[in-house]
Amino acid sequence: MPLIFPLLNDDTESDDQLTPEQRDLLDDRLAHLVALGGKLGVAPGDAVGLSQTYFDGLYELATRYYRHQHYDAAVLLYAKLLLMKPFDLPYYKGLGACYLAMERYAEAVAAYQAGQFLGALDAELHYYMGLAQYLNCQFDSAFETIRFARVLDEQDSDSEGKIANFATQLLTRMKPLVHSELAKNMDLKPEY
Repeated sequence: MPLIFPLLNDDTESDDQLTPEQRDLLDDRLAHLVALGGKLGVAPGDAVGLSQTYFDGLYELATRYYRHQHYDAAVLLYAKLLLMKPFDLPYYKGLGACYLAMERYAEAVAAYQAGQFLGALDAELHYYMGLAQYLNCQFDSAFETIRFARVLDEQDSDSEGKIANFATQLLTRMKPLVHSELAKNMDLKPEY
């Protein structure tokens, strides 16, 4: 049985490329697994006979594609992962990060919003969703989302405050772009 993707290690640069044949094989196998699960009444991501190691490997490969700026390939893998395991927040965050890097801001917002039901209190998710909204010229929404990310980060005792600092800088930059009522409430905690 041929490998469906190269071995993952950090020692080589060439192992982050799938051949067209490997990509087709991966697509076929993933589609077959999802279809088989549907026929058997198994929800995506439930016990479909794949170990967590398999998903971790695909996630690592998608992350490598992202790091090497192969965003189309990373988007494909994150989307496949979400089809099989829709309850893993890192997949939504990875997909959103790819769309941000590709300057497809509306799709980035959608990916982050889809992950909100899992990461309702995730400061990083909200910060990047707000950034995507800002870059998509949704200034009022972005302002509120980034304010919320800042509050979440400030309330997290394990946080180093990086997101709160970035959020404050971005909020200050956005003040002239939002309605005056929002701007004057920049330092108030949003009501959610």
